[in-house]
Amino acid sequence: MFFANEKSLKAEIEALAFALTPKNKPTVIKTIMKRLKANANDAEEGYQDLLKGVDRKPFPSLDGLRNVQRMLKTRNSKIGEVKVEEVLDGRIMRKLDESGFIDRAYAA
Repeated sequence: MFFANEKSLKAEIEALAFALTPKNKPTVIKTIMKRLKANANDAEEGYQDLLKGVDRKPFPSLDGLRNVQRMLKTRNSKIGEVKVEEVLDGRIMRKLDESGFIDRAYAA
């Protein structure tokens, strides 16, 4: 199971902030085209999906974790035994939000 630390969450938030900043759109589109070997139309569609689908403050979601559990237990039935309520921990995200880090990342 993946356990995020504060540095990795900060990097993820900064990357999201960069990708969602309108002036960076050409760079993001170019990166999508290069890394995913997509044409310009598909890259644009992917970028628009990113804008619509990404939470600016990616707090962990109980429903989201349950969905991941549902998919993964088809490969390993023991995953279905995990009580996701006991695994979910949003302390680091709350700390980053309360400190103003997330808002500063998007303001930069």
